[in-house]
Amino acid sequence: MEQTIKKNLDQLLQSWFTATIDTYPQESARVLGKDANRFDNPVGAVTRESLEDILNLITGKFDRNSLEKALDPVIRIRAVQAFEPADAVSFVFALKEIGAGVIDPADAHKFDRVVDEIALAAFNRLMKCKEEIFLLKATESKRRVHRAFERAGLVAELKEEDLLGSNKS
Repeated sequence: MEQTIKKNLDQLLQSWFTATIDTYPQESARVLGKDANRFDNPVGAVTRESLEDILNLITGKFDRNSLEKALDPVIRIRAVQAFEPADAVSFVFALKEIGAGVIDPADAHKFDRVVDEIALAAFNRLMKCKEEIFLLKATESKRRVHRAFERAGLVAELKEEDLLGSNKS
């Protein structure tokens, strides 16, 4: 299976990239799929690079942590966009259908399990990103409220560790 992926890497990458970009609204997909230049199209470039990293990773030894690390850039982008959690990671499952046309039928079950492992890693990473976003928003809310209280003369200056310390449980 690994040799088949290596041999067909460009085809798998292009198909998976297209399927991933197609999860965006039509106008966004048209722009994101146009150019992989990091400056003209950073989201498209990061998406392509992450997908390529994942395909390269699964041709060797990998674990969920290494998958999460490879998925991190594309998942971070999708975590701040208007995707539902299932839709944010749905691009991973497109790889099963894409791989079915390339992977030997004898390796299909193994390939499906690898894609499932990628999906689990993507979901883990998405939840970690959503938690970070929540904590950033909560901390910013605390800062705003505290500044309002300071202006009103109701509290003393708050230190950074006071803001961050109350988020840890």
